[in-house]
Amino acid sequence: MTSMREMHLEDLFKFNSLVFDAQTEVYSLKFFLTHLLKWPELSQIAVAPGPEARPMGYIIGKHFKSKRNEWHGHVCALTVSDAYRRIGVATLLMAHIDRALDAKGALYVDLFLRQSNRAAHALYSSLGYVLRRTVLDYYCYDEPLPENAYEMRKPLARDVLRRSVAVTYKVPQYLSEDDEDDQ
Repeated sequence: MTSMREMHLEDLFKFNSLVFDAQTEVYSLKFFLTHLLKWPELSQIAVAPGPEARPMGYIIGKHFKSKRNEWHGHVCALTVSDAYRRIGVATLLMAHIDRALDAKGALYVDLFLRQSNRAAHALYSSLGYVLRRTVLDYYCYDEPLPENAYEMRKPLARDVLRRSVAVTYKVPQYLSEDDEDDQ
């Protein structure tokens, strides 16, 4: 049985095998430390049973008020080890974020994913996320060419009328200064 717990600083040195997966974005130590300190309840690690308690996956999120004065959450990173994919680990981690953000009164939760990551798109869609827009060149450091991202959003319990997903954009667009607080 999978167990989940709040991520600790020492976990940062135990999940290299997860971070260097081809589907995983690589973040700086500063990124992880900032999120662990500001939003510890939104940073979870799933561990396998047994004395080794091998890391199966992790999720890092945040909760903040946007320029539009809406409290919402953002999934910054979700990673599951190849050995533990397609057995529900990502679903467990995402369910934790939903519950934690609901408890904080967030209106919605959003995330960005690579346009080419069909498995992630299918997962998020099955969890109730709606494709809001395509963001051009979001992954701008990719070689040889940047890759576009999908922005997906899921309304939470407070958004009874689903206003947070009422507007979707059919034409791909670049991020603007107005978007910078939403990442």
